[in-house]
Amino acid sequence: MKRPVRQAHTVPGDTIAAVFAGAPGPRPAGALSPLCRALYTAQTRSWPALARTAAELAGVRLRDLSSDGWSLKVQYNPARLKSGAARVDPASIAARPCFLCPAALPPEQRGILYREDCLILCNPAPIFPGHFTIANLAHEPQAIEARLEAFLDLARDLGDGMTLFYNGPACGASAPDHLHFQAAPAGAIPIEKDLAGRFDARPALGSDGVDRWGLVSWGRTLILVRGRERTPLADATRRLIARGGNGPGSPDEPMLNLLAGYRRGEWRLCLFPRRRHRPAAYDRPDSERLLVSPGAVDMGGLVVAPREREFTRLNAPLLRDIYREVSAAAPPWADLFTRD
Repeated sequence: MKRPVRQAHTVPGDTIAAVFAGAPGPRPAGALSPLCRALYTAQTRSWPALARTAAELAGVRLRDLSSDGWSLKVQYNPARLKSGAARVDPASIAARPCFLCPAALPPEQRGILYREDCLILCNPAPIFPGHFTIANLAHEPQAIEARLEAFLDLARDLGDGMTLFYNGPACGASAPDHLHFQAAPAGAIPIEKDLAGRFDARPALGSDGVDRWGLVSWGRTLILVRGRERTPLADATRRLIARGGNGPGSPDEPMLNLLAGYRRGEWRLCLFPRRRHRPAAYDRPDSERLLVSPGAVDMGGLVVAPREREFTRLNAPLLRDIYREVSAAAPPWADLFTRD
């Protein structure tokens, strides 16, 4: 059952550090990125909590498990423990205040008011420097299909210096009750570099101006989409998403994670269809438990380990099994795999 939509909240004036306004189109692609970078710099100086986690991020440990032309890394990031262990069942969500609504923001937190629709905020537990959460002003459930055009507009406004991503309500979102996207510096998510050459090597776009094809790597099903026109691209992406069908873990929309970038005058999307929120090992007794809760970043090849136990135990075969467990199988998109 869908949660009721609440009215948009008024953002206190002292929370707004900058404003990005206007209808889509007039501003050049990438015009938003300088504002985001300036916000991150200012917030690391004025917000002690972010200054601390940003400093810790500089010393995070990484293990590189890449092979066969596909990147895979494990990041030890204790600051992500709260997010990775978040309870997202309806009762737990109802029992806590929404931490993405303006009234619940820390007093030091500032944001960019984006097109009078969203507030761009520095993530207080960053996975990479310049990690942003883009929270809708209205408190409404996490859902992508009706917001695809807005998602594409935001990717274009961020431009080629940043990558936008979305976690479904049962696929890594720690606030499934509040619509939000996230953004990272371009190239911070390993699969971006893996896919760059594959996008560039494609033939001309399809007859509708949209190209789409499928790949499998590390046990993950990837659906790649690109196009230069927003409306045909959004419509084609909706049809691809719908093929997955709704599952018991996500009754309101198909389970998915989505990455988007605007490069060389076109949008490039990577869709990860999902069938499970977390691997079975997540719910095992503590001595056997693996606290791995894959979202878009993890599906993109940067697996976040909030505890040293996971950081040291996770290896390539185990992660391949986890990807296979949580990723949807390819058959609903079988026709997209015939060209590769």
